[in-house]
Amino acid sequence: MAGGDPHPPDAPGDADPHAVAAGDLPRLSLPYADGLITIARVRRTPDAPVCRVSPGDPAHGQRATLVDFVAADAAQAARTAVALVRLAELTAVAVHARYAPSDTAALAVCLAGRLHDVRARRGLAGHVVVADHRPELPAMGAPAEGMGGVDAADLVCVPHLLAVHRRAGEGVRGPWGGPMGPAGVTDRAVWEIMSPDQHRAWLGGRPGPPVDVLEEHLGGLLTLAGLVRSGCAQIPSHAEVLGVLRGGPLTTEAVYRHPGLLLAVAAALGNREE
Repeated sequence: MAGGDPHPPDAPGDADPHAVAAGDLPRLSLPYADGLITIARVRRTPDAPVCRVSPGDPAHGQRATLVDFVAADAAQAARTAVALVRLAELTAVAVHARYAPSDTAALAVCLAGRLHDVRARRGLAGHVVVADHRPELPAMGAPAEGMGGVDAADLVCVPHLLAVHRRAGEGVRGPWGGPMGPAGVTDRAVWEIMSPDQHRAWLGGRPGPPVDVLEEHLGGLLTLAGLVRSGCAQIPSHAEVLGVLRGGPLTTEAVYRHPGLLLAVAAALGNREE
């Protein structure tokens, strides 16, 4: 099943789903519990099961987004989410950890909807599952074969690089009621959980690096994303990096297309921080 996105997110006609305004993040009220945030978009009609409208209502035919929370065991939450998004025909599911800050959960929900929309416009299946933390992926089967160099069993976890743009005083407060973040851009990672078939489709036939290598250099990749966006000339292999990105942002998709160069630069940046 083609559940991935083999094209760059900044392809013509698509808004970049990896650039998020803090003011666009949903306001969530979540219990202090591990679980699943379900996201369902329904069309408002007189006979709709939820969000009904009267005949002739101006809202007839419009879509409403319903967000709910279901408690789930943390060790099985990822696997439960993958099954639930298909069986319940949901738009997306976000795996939530009780310790995850509310703005991180909101970012995961926002990305899930955007990934679903991008893939739906391209005729791809939109069973999107994300997580607001690095989720546990219990191996319950034999390693999948033919993964194009990706060492995965059952489920694959891929970090997406996001740029969160925040104006002064904008965004949601922290989990303990702390102040809102300062103005500027923050580079964050949100995890997507895929089946082996989805991951193969997302790779689009490219072998790519093993997922654990991507995770190993995630800190350096986030640093590199910020340097690329700011136009910093001190990036190692500056000309080569800008050349492969073709003026666009650093995304996980770009890393899969050019793993040798971008992971080497991320490793160098990570070593600088140690």
